[in-house]
Amino acid sequence: MSETERSFFSWFEIESHTAREMQAQLRASMGMCPVHARRLLEGVGDGHVMTIVMREALAGARLALRAEADVGSCPACNSAAFGTRHARTLLVDGLRDPAIARLYADHDGVCLGHLLDALPGGDASILRVLAERLIRSLHETAGVTLVGVLAGLDADAPRRAIWRERLPQHSAAGSTADRLEQRLQIDACPVCLAAGMAGRDYLHWFLAHSADDAPSLGTDPGELCAVHLHDVALADSSAAWTHAIERKRANRTAQLERFLAWLAHTPSPTRRRRRSSPDALDGICDELLAAPHCAACHAREGVERAEQDLVAVSLGLATLRERYEHRHGLCVRHARQVTDGPAARLTRQHADARVALSAWEVNETARKYAWAFRHEPGGPERDGWLRGLAQIDGRVFEGGTAPVGEHQMALASTTEIGGEPG
Repeated sequence: MSETERSFFSWFEIESHTAREMQAQLRASMGMCPVHARRLLEGVGDGHVMTIVMREALAGARLALRAEADVGSCPACNSAAFGTRHARTLLVDGLRDPAIARLYADHDGVCLGHLLDALPGGDASILRVLAERLIRSLHETAGVTLVGVLAGLDADAPRRAIWRERLPQHSAAGSTADRLEQRLQIDACPVCLAAGMAGRDYLHWFLAHSADDAPSLGTDPGELCAVHLHDVALADSSAAWTHAIERKRANRTAQLERFLAWLAHTPSPTRRRRRSSPDALDGICDELLAAPHCAACHAREGVERAEQDLVAVSLGLATLRERYEHRHGLCVRHARQVTDGPAARLTRQHADARVALSAWEVNETARKYAWAFRHEPGGPERDGWLRGLAQIDGRVFEGGTAPVGEHQMALASTTEIGGEPG
């Protein structure tokens, strides 16, 4: 998948960003998802390519706010998904050859996520080969390498870390309204900001309690998701995150061993689908495919829902409403989630006006790129594309402020932490 992503962005920068079809996809999806927006930000930065991306993304955001169009999927995600499906098909077809199956047994094998991708409708004999090799990897692998087996590759983890640590600290002073007013003064979506700080705080709490081997961690349900497993592994060099990875390894190894045991009795998933009632193998497949309860996601999402509700109800207060109207307000993603009453009209109109301003700045930047206007100095509109990214979806910067005027410094720091861009 990393090769597919690298190829997509190489061609995107060279040529495909000019294609009408790609521009239509960018408009339909309001640009790229936060993960790929960060990838584009790191690889392309400002300039003509990003101007085109943001022109289409902002136009799509205005349509979405007016409910004139559904939001489509990120074109980079679509490309990565296509590449993954193609690679999976090649692997599965190849494993039908016993000689290749024997070679696969000596290979590192696929990660957990890609085995799960192959599970629905998969051939029992192929799934057995994949599962047996993955169980060996789970038993034999240790340390950071085990993160890749359980959670795949995550080139975005170093980028997330940079933006996460730039988030402000909580204010402990004042009433609920006072604290919300303080958050509204920060040039960021208040809901994304609260969620980002909650995610960062949980990560710090988890690492501190893991280092102390706190018994309370053993009572948490579920396991860390792939994203948060990478986050804790990257954030902690003392291996305090061993608790999380060992828990995930134990859970998944037990599931896969039960899966293999049942495969021995049910050779054909096709035959299983023809039966009128589910059996135990159906149950273990459902268990493997079910998204685990991730305490880190739960902590972030709980705060996100609460902050969204707080913003909506607080707009009935004149003081907070006035503060809201003069600041960043909700990003487009969150404004679209407010659906009832005056708060919905206010948040959508406010977000639309902010997006329209960013769109003007992007167009003004493009105008000044033209030869005829080369004599004009650049102004604050040069950072309009950054403000636009945050206004569409605050998760691009993990809920924090757009790096207006200093984004190049932030990108340099990302490279220092993460090595070569993924």
